[in-house]
Amino acid sequence: MRLLKLKIQIKGLCMFARQISYGHVCLMALSISSMFRPAHAQQLEEVEVISTTPLPGAAMSVDQAPFSVKKMDSLEQNSGRESISRSLFRGINGMQVTDNQGNPYQSDVTYRGFSVTPLLGTPPGLSVYVDGVRQNETFGDVVRFDAIPQSALKEVTVLPGTMPQFGLNSLGGAIVMQTKSGRDFQGTQLDAELGDFGRTRFGVQKGWVDEPTQRDFYVNFNSFNEDGWRVLSPSSVMQLFGKMGVVSGDTQTNFSLALYESDLNGNGVVPRSFYEENRAQSYTYFDNTQNTGGQFAVDFTRYLQSGAELTANAYYRSSRSTTFNGDGNENEDYRYGVAEFEPDRAEVENNLGPGTYNLTCSAPASMAYAPGSVTFDENDPAAIDPDSADCPGANNRGVLNQDVVGVGLQYALAPMGAHKVLVGTQLEFGKSDFRRSYALGVFNPDRTVRELYAPIEQVNVEANNRQFGVYAQDVWTLNDKTTLLLGGRYNHASVKTTDRLSPVLINEEGEAGPGLNNDYTYQRFNPSFGISYQTAPRSTWYASAGTSNRVPTPVELACSDPEFPCLLPNAMAADPFLEQVITSTVEGGYRTRWVSGSKQYGFSFNIFRANNKNDILFVTDGAGSGGFFQNYGKTRRQGMELDFDWDTSEWNFGASYQYLDATFQSPARLASEGNSSAVDLNGDPAVEGGFIQVQPGNKIPGLAEHNVKLSLGYKASNSTTLYADMQAQSEQYARGNENNQHRAGVLNIPGQGPVEFKDNGRIPGFAVFNLGVNHALNKNLTLIARLNNVFDREYFNGALLGGNIFDRNGSLVEDEDDITYESFLAPGTPRNAWVGVSFRF
Repeated sequence: MRLLKLKIQIKGLCMFARQISYGHVCLMALSISSMFRPAHAQQLEEVEVISTTPLPGAAMSVDQAPFSVKKMDSLEQNSGRESISRSLFRGINGMQVTDNQGNPYQSDVTYRGFSVTPLLGTPPGLSVYVDGVRQNETFGDVVRFDAIPQSALKEVTVLPGTMPQFGLNSLGGAIVMQTKSGRDFQGTQLDAELGDFGRTRFGVQKGWVDEPTQRDFYVNFNSFNEDGWRVLSPSSVMQLFGKMGVVSGDTQTNFSLALYESDLNGNGVVPRSFYEENRAQSYTYFDNTQNTGGQFAVDFTRYLQSGAELTANAYYRSSRSTTFNGDGNENEDYRYGVAEFEPDRAEVENNLGPGTYNLTCSAPASMAYAPGSVTFDENDPAAIDPDSADCPGANNRGVLNQDVVGVGLQYALAPMGAHKVLVGTQLEFGKSDFRRSYALGVFNPDRTVRELYAPIEQVNVEANNRQFGVYAQDVWTLNDKTTLLLGGRYNHASVKTTDRLSPVLINEEGEAGPGLNNDYTYQRFNPSFGISYQTAPRSTWYASAGTSNRVPTPVELACSDPEFPCLLPNAMAADPFLEQVITSTVEGGYRTRWVSGSKQYGFSFNIFRANNKNDILFVTDGAGSGGFFQNYGKTRRQGMELDFDWDTSEWNFGASYQYLDATFQSPARLASEGNSSAVDLNGDPAVEGGFIQVQPGNKIPGLAEHNVKLSLGYKASNSTTLYADMQAQSEQYARGNENNQHRAGVLNIPGQGPVEFKDNGRIPGFAVFNLGVNHALNKNLTLIARLNNVFDREYFNGALLGGNIFDRNGSLVEDEDDITYESFLAPGTPRNAWVGVSFRF
């Protein structure tokens, strides 16, 4: 088995190595750079092909591709090892995986600064396809990684944002996955694993061909359970995937069914002071997500005698997601006099009696006020003054049901001289139903919330999406060395939301909100162009350019009014119009492969720039996690990547380095709680309700500038293979520090006095090492062992600025002046080991 082919870039590496205190990385990089001179290159026998459209039939050689290609077609090494994002995507150059939730199945995956996530709220920028079926869900463009069994995958390809043929949301690129069939995988394989944190996994896959009927079958079942390394964080995932292929003459038809069920606990970020007390604890509990769903798909390919090819697919996907989140009460619901909690023991006990602080709280009004006529009666104990709420906690619940139906059709014309032309179309209908409620209460000693009142519904919305796309492409072979790729896609999309909430939301003045009733339509044509030139067999220079777009999702439209901020990921209030995001991408580079004796080498170099217009950001309202989505002018993501790999009969080595410069390109004023540079509307220093000024050139938080990945494999004998890998990245800014100006220290806030800011708003760089061994007892039975984070490095995937309403003992602070302003950290997984066995027959 071969390690995933990783890469390395030299520029800036020495500076980065000093940041993470691993100077030998720089020496290794310099030694590798001397190997990039293939003086005696010769053609390799292996020819790799990729598809340049969602449906098959547009295959072209990687050597001809006028864009960068990240392709993995040897996945057995990682087959079934936790989630796709945790163990597979981390091996791809240009990808960062951040476990902000602390759960392997809820990671954010970022490629060149564009994200795809399973959680609502993160602006999406990548499209994901499995067997030609778009996996981005209809309500928020999220992707359920717990629905995709990694052990069922045959190959994964990552293509850049210059390929608009892949449709909406391919701003940073497209992740294209192909599953196994009974023709690629024959026999039966059983996998079992045990490890730290109570981890157990069992998997079985079987494939076969029924020769008399020319039908092939593949079945894959996977079960994963673990207690989690953080407090109260157990998770379980079950996945079932089946596929049947039918061959009849010149026709190939595949039917597939995927079912999944998961129960995930991701405890999110934790204040630095809590982390220092106990690495495994969280801020509040619980943060639970339960997903169930399934997808049925059929694809059809007809090979015509003329050399043309007709391809079609159809699919139906249904899912249900329920969420439960215990947290501080940040609800502002003027229908019932509910306001965000502000610590003030004296006022609470003055209203409710001695000893009542965090033991009870005022009930919300039993009857809703009529919109437009609200008055806060001081004699009504249920009408809470919105500036002195006394319910410290709330359990927030959400239920999201989604149904998607889609069809696609593609016709690849017979080759016409030097031209290979195809046209295609895709149509998708999505319907979603989302409800969100909160139940007020008080905190238990373990920081779970004990409910005192019945849940109150705050969101009840139905959304209908329609996406229609038409695309065309021409692969034009100018000569035996030069290839042009001309393409484009027209997208037409509509987003309609219907508000079913009763009574409707109102603001502090008693005015009724505009509700969520709207119907917006977006359309755009995105062109693409690319050229490749082969200087020698397996050596290619290339360049490409293209545009892509995404439309606002229902979750963004439903939370886009500054007058009615909402809580993420669940609460929404209004949906003013948002512009669609348009991304223009250019890239160019060089790749080569060569053989010298028994050694094989590969090297590639790539530079890229992606400019976003009307980017959509979530802007906090300066008072916790409330806020709204808004169009932000321009942002830019640019950088370079170097790739290198080396293989012999005994050794294989891979390395990657990416430099990513992700910046804001437009000035803006953003709200940010806990930023030391924030000021109020008068320009005076402020903590709550403060604003920061973002300037062009400021770094986008949550993205590391330097990323390095190294891997080494050694075949010690015919039965034993040893593995080692390292992943490292430089520092990044915390969310809330978009102006890059936050500093640690004490600041005098008018009307509040001195306030101490604990952190500098940046996350240090890190390097994590992992080891593994595979030992074959015989041709059927293999033992596997892995040790992750060998040196037990304490590191963080991300962070955000905020105020901590608990003291170091976990008790509520008694006064607003006692709130600690610090970074809330997403800690990385500590050292852990697991062993497994794989039986193939």
